[in-house]
Amino acid sequence: MKSRLESSTESELADSANDERTDMDYHMQVVTKDDKARVLQFLRRFFFRDEPLNQCIELIPEGEDSTCIELEQYCSKSSLENNLSLMAVSTSGAIVGVLLNGKVEPPSDEDSEFITTCKNPKFRKIVRLLKYVDRNVNHNEKFQGLNVLEIRIISVDSNWRGKGIARALIEKALEIAKEKGFHFARADCSSYFSGKLCSRLGFEPIYKLKYADYVDDDGNPVFSPAFPHKAMVSYIKKL
Repeated sequence: MKSRLESSTESELADSANDERTDMDYHMQVVTKDDKARVLQFLRRFFFRDEPLNQCIELIPEGEDSTCIELEQYCSKSSLENNLSLMAVSTSGAIVGVLLNGKVEPPSDEDSEFITTCKNPKFRKIVRLLKYVDRNVNHNEKFQGLNVLEIRIISVDSNWRGKGIARALIEKALEIAKEKGFHFARADCSSYFSGKLCSRLGFEPIYKLKYADYVDDDGNPVFSPAFPHKAMVSYIKKL
């Protein structure tokens, strides 16, 4: 089971989608295992609390240093040691943006070991949703035998938004993926704004799941994110 929590805060991606890129006072570099602690610290500040699904189920407890260990393990296991993820770093050496990527693995009808052993019931709801979306995207084996880059998490420092960092990170990731022989790039967007950015970058929607239609055994929606996040949408781009 692969990690797929691609989304971001409202202002971050609205800025990235609408503003022209300014002169870059940052550079991009590949995330390595040595960057793990720094990247996770960044995500705790700018992604874990703001992502629409995390927010609506209150995944992260109150407190500046609180986190979700299972979410951190999920990110670390699948995206921080594969040389496919990127970070934007300022001239002072601070991380100002992170893009976690990975390779799409063949879908399975069985729950992953991570799902069955996850002790956090809230986070288990999220990974079950991701699994559900993955099954539906791949139900006709359309991408069987192809190398697909998965864009999983995009996040930018709130003080650096409006500089086109999110867009630049994705464009660089697509360039690297093409060089490495990937055939497609895919993003499953839990946020309206991340979907809007993907559309501007030439991604095409291939699957949509309205949150109101994803219900529990009693018929109640499992997730009810704040407006305008109404659906999980999967996007694809040919490289």
